[in-house]
Amino acid sequence: MHARRAGSLLISLRLLYLAFRSTTEWLTLLARSSAAKDVEILALRHENAILCRTNPGPPMAWTGPTGPRSTP
Repeated sequence: MHARRAGSLLISLRLLYLAFRSTTEWLTLLARSSAAKDVEILALRHENAILCRTNPGPPMAWTGPTGPRSTP
């Protein structure tokens, strides 16, 4: 019985932490200037381009009405 309560308490604390973290991230984002947001977007695009170059995924093949899929 105590293990169940401890698990429930840990889950509640984790949820509270995630809610607090998400709220502070939103508030920080609101406080940033437009230029800072543009710089972050450019940095993330650059990081994404490097990751796509160094770790290419499998080629995509069209399967018809179900949409694209990865070929083995």
